[in-house]
Amino acid sequence: MIVRTDAVVLRSFDYGETSQIVTLFTRQHGVISVLAKGARRPKSRFGATLQPMAYVQAVYYFKESRGLQTLKETAHVARFPRLPVDLNRVTTGLRLVELSRALLHENDPHPPAFNLLVHSLTWLDATKTHAANVLPWFQLHLAALLGFNPDVQRDDVEGLTDEGGLLLLDSGTIATRALPGRGGQRASRAALRAFAIFTRTDLDTAGRLQLDEATRQEVEGLADAYLRVHTEGTYPERVRRVAGQMAEGLTPPSAEPFTEPS
Repeated sequence: MIVRTDAVVLRSFDYGETSQIVTLFTRQHGVISVLAKGARRPKSRFGATLQPMAYVQAVYYFKESRGLQTLKETAHVARFPRLPVDLNRVTTGLRLVELSRALLHENDPHPPAFNLLVHSLTWLDATKTHAANVLPWFQLHLAALLGFNPDVQRDDVEGLTDEGGLLLLDSGTIATRALPGRGGQRASRAALRAFAIFTRTDLDTAGRLQLDEATRQEVEGLADAYLRVHTEGTYPERVRRVAGQMAEGLTPPSAEPFTEPS
């Protein structure tokens, strides 16, 4: 069957002399892998549409029993001109697609998660405010779609003192003190309040929140810790690790090896 659907490119890597294996998050079939024959040729019909974070309309031959589909053609639905030329934006955008690839099941359509990713990439490309805020916002709203929405209560947030408090990782509840048998991560009052705001507000509101660097790193650490507890070993770290090595002037690791799909 031939399928035409919107898709976001999550990953692509070389296969053979002229082709690529591409992971797409499609609106119709969820996360799938496709073979783009001839994608590396100079005059390939795919052009620049197979770069990670590209938002495209994809046409592919789909067979449910096959692990690797065949990509026929692609065309941009929208272009994100700022993402490839700004290191901070591209690193954040790659983190969004990495999370989507790791935490969503293959061949399982999830239109709300698809819309969340497209909205986040579109905002990240266009924003003139605090672009980094999209990462914890995306993480926490993806968590809600996957069924483990943080249980943030207004009274708990308002009860925080200057001494800060804890995020209880099993529930996402904010507490002023440790509770027996409940794992928690301590953070400042500012970071816990920002965590609550990211959980409860839309992206435009979250994007206007101004955080100093230490608080922003705390919030990202809280979101990381919360998702890591709830994703049972599937939480990805590759983009963050490579970005850290680039910041330190180290050579990033080579591309992941290709494994033949079953």
